[in-house]
Amino acid sequence: MKPQGRLLLTIRDERGEVVATRAAKNRVLRGGAEVIAGLFAGTRDVPIDKVLLGFGQATIDPTSDKLTPPPMSDIPAAALEAPLAKEHFTVRPGDGQVTVDVAAPLTPSQNIDGVSEAGLVSGDVLYNQVIFEPVNLRTGQVVTFFWQIDFPFGQ
Repeated sequence: MKPQGRLLLTIRDERGEVVATRAAKNRVLRGGAEVIAGLFAGTRDVPIDKVLLGFGQATIDPTSDKLTPPPMSDIPAAALEAPLAKEHFTVRPGDGQVTVDVAAPLTPSQNIDGVSEAGLVSGDVLYNQVIFEPVNLRTGQVVTFFWQIDFPFGQ
């Protein structure tokens, strides 16, 4: 069995009410496999440290290292990422698998229409791609990316 991941995206308004959700499966890219292999081998010391947003609506080549850029160039790169820290991760051992939960918060710094893609990043290496129905993000909202990534064992 191979690692499997899934994403639940929630968007809350200023009152804390959920205004949108999206669910999608995770797709690990070659860069992601290299991150895991490098951490395992001790040749890499950069953990998953941010979430990137993208605008793609189709799976990218597994060797790709970028999500789809915005159609409008007036969105700065910093508005399309959210930093991650150790407190955003929880490791849960279970029967036949170890699960890593990632709760990645993002507060949009500007209105961004048509976000349909997200990925986890280690340094400058894109770990994965997740595609979902497009959402419009607004300032004042709180967006949370909840990833669950299962690493099976014993089979």
